[in-house]
Amino acid sequence: MRSSLLLAVPLLIGTVVPALALRCGSELVVEGQSKFEVLQRCGAPAYTDEHIEYRAGGPNPTIPRPLDSLEQTYPFPVAREVSVEQWIYNFGPTQLMSSLTFENGRLIKIETLGYGR
Repeated sequence: MRSSLLLAVPLLIGTVVPALALRCGSELVVEGQSKFEVLQRCGAPAYTDEHIEYRAGGPNPTIPRPLDSLEQTYPFPVAREVSVEQWIYNFGPTQLMSSLTFENGRLIKIETLGYGR
């Protein structure tokens, strides 16, 4: 009994899938991959949406601080431009749809939606 349990452990470890992953056929998509890598593994999504967000960044190191400035807030914070894309994959009525969010071309979030159509 003990030897069969020891043989089953490596089999289970080999099939562990990251919690935030998407399986497209035999391919696996994980956070951090590029849009190109996702397209290679899953093909074109059923729906896409794209927009630009402006987010507050840290101080702008390219603006020199004047020698006579005593203000603590100088240099001024800058806004960063972030390209955000959402892709929806619809795998049909028997499988859950997936939403993939990209920022500046990198996958940052994978969410499971309801069943497809």
